[in-house]
Amino acid sequence: MSKKSSKLDLLVRVRFENPIPEPPFPPKLLNVSTNIARLGEPSYLTQLASSAPLPMLLDSEMGMPIDLNEYDGVWDGNDAALNPVADSAYIEPADQELLGPLRIFGAVNGANAANAKPTEVSWMRNTSYMQKKDQGVRRRQAAESRAEVVDASETAQIIAIEKTFTDVRAQDATEMKHPDAKRKHLKVVETYDILPDDDAWANSYIMIKFPERPSAATAVNPGATASKDRLERAVLRPVMEDDQQVMEYFLPKEDDLSRLGELEGRPLDGEAIERLRVFTEGEQGEDEKIDDIFPNVTYERIRTYEVVMQAQPRKELLLTFHEEEDEDEDMFGGDDDDEAPARKKRKGVYFKDITMRTQLRKTRAKGRGEVEARADLWDKVRVAFREPYAEEMDERAERARGVTEPAWTREQLDTLRGETTQGAHDEDD
Repeated sequence: MSKKSSKLDLLVRVRFENPIPEPPFPPKLLNVSTNIARLGEPSYLTQLASSAPLPMLLDSEMGMPIDLNEYDGVWDGNDAALNPVADSAYIEPADQELLGPLRIFGAVNGANAANAKPTEVSWMRNTSYMQKKDQGVRRRQAAESRAEVVDASETAQIIAIEKTFTDVRAQDATEMKHPDAKRKHLKVVETYDILPDDDAWANSYIMIKFPERPSAATAVNPGATASKDRLERAVLRPVMEDDQQVMEYFLPKEDDLSRLGELEGRPLDGEAIERLRVFTEGEQGEDEKIDDIFPNVTYERIRTYEVVMQAQPRKELLLTFHEEEDEDEDMFGGDDDDEAPARKKRKGVYFKDITMRTQLRKTRAKGRGEVEARADLWDKVRVAFREPYAEEMDERAERARGVTEPAWTREQLDTLRGETTQGAHDEDD
């Protein structure tokens, strides 16, 4: 049996064929009478001489200094100023490497074969042989990086965290440099403390990337526009369609923006919500009764987006810059003589993590004659506001405990140690 060779060539041989056939007739030769002597006339060089000017750099003295009084000692027979000696001690930076010790690249009887560096062939295609060599180098580098032992104990972590506060206080803001090399000229104008946002800590935020700037344009009305206030009131409804998640984009009307702000200030009570539940479980289709039961604003579906990617962000944070409040200013718009003290925030940058990052893609818009068939298709939605339930308030308070109550950290540490929170508190008492 013949064994097929498994030799892997590093270079790919490419052969180009010429499929053009030979002409069916011989070439036709023309006898043109010409005078060979006229080709040697100097007039043919005029255009060539004018197109290539001579690179002559001449000064007012035509390259030869006439006034010799500018050179010291020239009248005493000292021509050192006229013929300066080059500085032999100065070496160009590009020539410094030439003065280094001689490196022998060859090996005599395999003496230096172990110290020879691998040949870099980045222009070749990647092969399994080269991958194995690269993996060996990466393993050695990883082993060297693991040689440093990091203390991951609880005490060491607490010390490292407290050290960051000390380093921040000791750092001079005027000596800070921008990490970008192109922005090294920038200087620190003002500093802010980075603090967790206790007001937004109980909320969940999603960063959505649209394929283009959202607008009110539809297939029926492609030239429709929307104001900034209208776009800020948009509603996204996630829907699962054939194992593909889509987002329906709803917008209110421009005339309903003021009414939407009024409804937000007058949320529904429990009685109105109960009447709405009874109405939805009974007869439907009478919009007048719905408007009588609870005030609402109608949102219209503008378009549908497909969800291309969903991932948990690693570097994105929600930042809110808060300037220092005036001592006489009431944050809630009331009088300064109110009994309840105004809750003021200190100056700083308040952060909140983003739970999800989503990228959307436009779907094909339906024309006038096309009808989108889907069981859960909503053309319009009614939006109103209600007071949160007690369970929802408790859930939000539990989420915010991580940044509002110092005891939350101790409870989490007790849980990690396998101790109960109640037992730890009893020992403290």
